[in-house]
Amino acid sequence: MPLLSVIVTSYNIQDYLRAALDSILAQTLRDIEVIVVDDGSTDASPDIIRDYAARDPRIVPVIRGVRSPGGVATAANAGLDVATGTYVGFADGDDLYDPTMFEKLVGAAVENNSDLVMCNYRLFSDASGDASWPVDGVGSAGSVGALKLDAPADEHRWVELARDSYELDDDLRHTLLRFVAVPWRKLYRRQLLEEHAIRFPVGDYFFEDNPFHWFALLHADSISLVREVLCLHRVARAGQTMATADERLLRIFQHHATIHAFLEETDRRDEFAPTLLGWAISQLEWISRKAPRKLHRELYDAVVEVFDRYSEAEVLQALAEGRKGRRTRNLSIALARRNYARFAEVLRTEEDRRYALPIRLLNHLRYSGVRQTATMSVRYARQRFRVSGQLSAAVNRLTPRRESVTNEHLLFALASLEDRLDRIESQLDSPDVAERSPVA
Repeated sequence: MPLLSVIVTSYNIQDYLRAALDSILAQTLRDIEVIVVDDGSTDASPDIIRDYAARDPRIVPVIRGVRSPGGVATAANAGLDVATGTYVGFADGDDLYDPTMFEKLVGAAVENNSDLVMCNYRLFSDASGDASWPVDGVGSAGSVGALKLDAPADEHRWVELARDSYELDDDLRHTLLRFVAVPWRKLYRRQLLEEHAIRFPVGDYFFEDNPFHWFALLHADSISLVREVLCLHRVARAGQTMATADERLLRIFQHHATIHAFLEETDRRDEFAPTLLGWAISQLEWISRKAPRKLHRELYDAVVEVFDRYSEAEVLQALAEGRKGRRTRNLSIALARRNYARFAEVLRTEEDRRYALPIRLLNHLRYSGVRQTATMSVRYARQRFRVSGQLSAAVNRLTPRRESVTNEHLLFALASLEDRLDRIESQLDSPDVAERSPVA
C-alpha cells in the first residue's frame, strides 16, 4: 500500500500530458502510485500514458475507450475506485506541480493527523508560453520570465486563517467553503472518502468539484494548510471548461440541488443555507458577465429555481455575508421576487453601459480626428476619476510629451485608456469584482 495515490485525469491533452506527468513523477515523495485515467481521448493521450506506464511501475493506467457522459467526474471516480494509498491527491493532466508539493502536503497531514490538506496555487495562460519548475518567485502574482502568473480568486481569503492546522468547527467550515473548490491543490485521507462514500456527482454538467468540496469539508474533522504556491493551473486552453461561454455554463446551478439535498439529509440545512446561497450568488455573479444577451432568459430560469428555496430574508443575509456589490444585489433581489423584467434590465443596462463609451470614442474619432479624441479622452478620465485618483498615474504615463507626439502614440494611448476606463467603471459600479472562477 503506497502512502499516496495521485489521480490524474486526461482527455485530449496530448500537448500537455507529458509535462504534467514529468512534474508528478519528479516528486520528492517517492512512495506514490500515479493513477492516470484517460476518458476516451481521440488523440495520442492513451499512447503517451501507456508509454509512461511501461517505463515507470508507479503509473497505473486506466484507459477508458469511450468518452463517458460524466466526463471528468467519471474519470476521477474511476481513479478513486482503484486507489490504495493512505492519502489521495488529484492532478489535472495539463497542469504543473512543484516537485516538493506532495511531500509537503503528506508531511502536513501526517504531522497534524489531518483529514484534509490544502495549498496555494497560481494561474497561467496557455497563450503565455511554456512553463516548468522550478519557477523563481512563484509565491506571488506577476511575471516570471516570459510567464505571467495570476493569483486565484480566493487569494484574499488566506488572511482569515492564521494557523497551519485546525480542528474543524462550523464557523471554520463556512470560511473554507468559500475557497475555490478545485481538488488538485488538496490532499484527502482516503479513509474519509471511503467511510462516507464521497465521490464526484456524475451527470451532464461541469464543475463537479463543487459538491465534492462540500461533501469533504462537512465530513472532515481536521485540516492543515500549506500556504506555499505548489501548483500552476493552466487557463485559456482550447476545450477547457472555463473557456466555455454558452448554455453549458448554466449547468453549474444543478449542483445547488445536489448540495442542498445533502444538507437536508445531514440535518445541516439551517446552518449552511446562507453559505450555499452565497455560493450560488457567486456563480451568478461571474456567469452573468460571460453570458451573451440571448442567454439572459435561460440564465434567469436556471437560477430562479435556486432562489425559490430561500426566503427574501435569507437572500439578504447571503448578500450581506458575501459583501456583494450593487449589480449583484439587484440581480439577486429580482430573482427572489421572480421579476425577470428587472433581472434583464440590470444585465442589459450593464451591457449598454459597457459599450456606450467605446462607441462614443469611435464616433468622436471618426468625426474629430485622433489628436482631439485623445485629448478629450484624457480630460474625461481626469474628470471621471478625480476623486478616486485611480487613473492619475496611468493618464500621465499615457499622455505623450508635446514634442514627441505621433499618431501611433495617440492611438496606443486611446486604446489603453479605453480598456482602463471600461475596467475601472465596472469596479466602481460593483465594489466586489466578479470572481474569475467558480467559488463557494
